Amino acid sequence: MALLGAAGGVFAQVSLSGTAETSFFAAAGAGASPGFMYGAEEYANLRLQIPAGEYAVFYGAFNLTASAGSYPAAAGMTAAANAGANATGGLLSGSSVYGENYAAAIELERLYLQLSSDTLGLQAGLLRVPLGFGLAWGPMDFLNPRNPLKPDARLRAVLGTNASWYPLGDIKCFAFAAAPRDPLALEGGGSRFGLGWENHWSAASLQLLACYESPAFYAVPFPLKGAEYPQGLYRFGLSLKGDLELGLVTELIHTLNPASPELLPGLSASAGFDYTFLDGRLYALAEYLYSGAESVSAAGPANPLGRRNRHYLYVALTWFWSDFTSLTLGSGICLDDPSAAAALTWKHEPLQGLTVDLEFGLPLDGESFGGNAGELGPVMTGYRFSFTAGLTVKF
Repeated sequence: MALLGAAGGVFAQVSLSGTAETSFFAAAGAGASPGFMYGAEEYANLRLQIPAGEYAVFYGAFNLTASAGSYPAAAGMTAAANAGANATGGLLSGSSVYGENYAAAIELERLYLQLSSDTLGLQAGLLRVPLGFGLAWGPMDFLNPRNPLKPDARLRAVLGTNASWYPLGDIKCFAFAAAPRDPLALEGGGSRFGLGWENHWSAASLQLLACYESPAFYAVPFPLKGAEYPQGLYRFGLSLKGDLELGLVTELIHTLNPASPELLPGLSASAGFDYTFLDGRLYALAEYLYSGAESVSAAGPANPLGRRNRHYLYVALTWFWSDFTSLTLGSGICLDDPSAAAALTWKHEPLQGLTVDLEFGLPLDGESFGGNAGELGPVMTGYRFSFTAGLTVKF
C-alpha cells in the first residue's frame, strides 16, 4: 500500500470489495465422525482491483478464515484431496495458525494481470479459466472443477495464462496454458495446453475445445487409483447452450489416453435445463451427468475428489417470496447406489448487502434399509443430518 501511495494517483483508483461471512454448523455424525459435532467460522474473501494505464488491470483475491470445531477438523482430514481440486472454502492443513481456541489461515485465491484492447485479451497469473456453459456439473470446466453440492463456494484457480481474440463481434478464439498440478514437478509433467472457439447467436451459444496434457506419472495414488500417462492425454470438448423459453445445455468432453485407447471410459457428458415459472417466482434446474471411469469427472489427476460412479442427477427448485427472500430445495443424486445429498436453504436480505441464510442438509442412501453405503450417503458425507446458519455482508 505504501508503494501504491508513492505512485501518485494510482492509489485513488484502487477498488477493494469482498464478502464477510459468520457461520455456525452443527450435525449428527455418521461413520467415523463423532456422534455430534459443531463448529463456528469467520470467513472473508477480499478482492483487489488496480488499473495500470489504459489497457492493464491487476487483480488479487485473498481468503481469510478463523474457525473452531468441525471447520478446521474437516479441512485437515480432506486437505490432501482438496489441494487443487474442487471448490472449497476453509483451511488447508499445514497453512493454519492455531490460537487458544481457533485456527486461522490466509489463502491466496487470485493474483493475475489482465491486458485488453478492442479485439485482444490476455490474462496471466493465478486465475480461473472458465470453460463450457454447464449449469451444475460442468464437466468441460475441468481446470476449475465445481461441486454442485457447494453451489456458493468460490472455485479454485490455476497458475497459467489465458489469451482471447475477438475477430468478429459474436466469435471468440482463445488459448490457455496451465502449470502442472504438482507444483514441485520439475520436469513439467501434467502441464495443460488448450485451444478453443466460441460463437454466440441470438438464441444459442457454442464452444469447442481441444487440450493436450503432457506425460506424467503419479507415484502417489489418488483416492481410487494411481495414473500413468506416458504419451500424455488429449481432451476434446463441446458445450451447447440454447436460450429458448426453456434454457437447454448439453456438454461433453472426451479424454483420450493413447496408452489405453478405449473410448467410452474417457467420456464425461451432461445435459440439463432451467426454467422460470409463475412470472419469475419459481425457478427450476435439472442436469444429468455421465462420468466415465477415465474421464475428467471421475477420480483421477484432473479431479481427485471426483465421482466414483457413472450416473448422476442434480435437481433444484427455488421459490422467491419476494426480491429479498427465497427458499431452495436442491439435491445431488447418484443413480447407481442409489444415494442423495439433499439441502433446504432459506435466504433473506433484511438490509442491502446483508444476507441471512439457514440450511438443513440430509444425506440419504439404502444403508438404513439394509443396503450398502452410497457415495452421497451419511457414511461418505460424515453426517446423518446437518444445520448451518450464516450471516453474509457484501462490501
